[in-house]
Amino acid sequence: MSTSTAKAVLVPGAWMGGWVWEPTAQRLRDRGIDAEAITLRGLQSGDADAGIAAVGLDDHVRQLVEHVAEAGSRPVVLVSHSYSGMVTACAADRLGGQVLGLVHVGAFVPTAGRSLLDDWGDSDDERAQERAEIDAAGGLWAAPTRGMLEHQAGLAPRDRDVLAAAFTPHPGRTVLDPATLSSPVGEQPSTYVTLGLSGPEEAWSDAPSAARSAPGWRRRHLPGGHWPMVSALDATVDLLDEEIRHYDREQG
Repeated sequence: MSTSTAKAVLVPGAWMGGWVWEPTAQRLRDRGIDAEAITLRGLQSGDADAGIAAVGLDDHVRQLVEHVAEAGSRPVVLVSHSYSGMVTACAADRLGGQVLGLVHVGAFVPTAGRSLLDDWGDSDDERAQERAEIDAAGGLWAAPTRGMLEHQAGLAPRDRDVLAAAFTPHPGRTVLDPATLSSPVGEQPSTYVTLGLSGPEEAWSDAPSAARSAPGWRRRHLPGGHWPMVSALDATVDLLDEEIRHYDREQG
């Protein structure tokens, strides 16, 4: 199998470190793609609560920008999941043409001036409740418990055990801070991957509005639950392999 010239950087979502993406990254490396999973600040196991609470969205964006810059001018493909779509799209806005493409796996995508929680849930009451819980927890966004994961489709019991045991509190500021962008995310070369047990058409109706309105974006679907890198590893690797190589070919 041919080797990709672009570097793939896999960025985990809320409550997770690079561990959640590492099996995917290893399989991509086995296929000739230079892939790595990173851990965002405040999401290392054992971090102190005060340090976690101090981390904002821009801290994560700058961390990713600086990480990519360490490789010089080498082109990259950024892969996000859930929360980290906010991070990768804002970072790509600053990095410009060095980012060949973005792959958003069931991710939030930013709109300038709006936070993740501005588009969270189904009502203002739900959003207010989430903000109140972050405030009551001292600036921490609490991870789902093992019991909560029972209601998440597509996960085997062992998957639920693994996730619940490894989750850590998430920096609450990162989901309260408004995104900063110089251009709309719809102008970025991107793939949006919907998730769910329903078909892709129904799943796409639940995708972020910014993704639905971007005419140039590629659209893919992974059947299953919200953590496909855990519950559907083979299918996730196959899809990312195809998308990373697509953007790699585009630069040539």
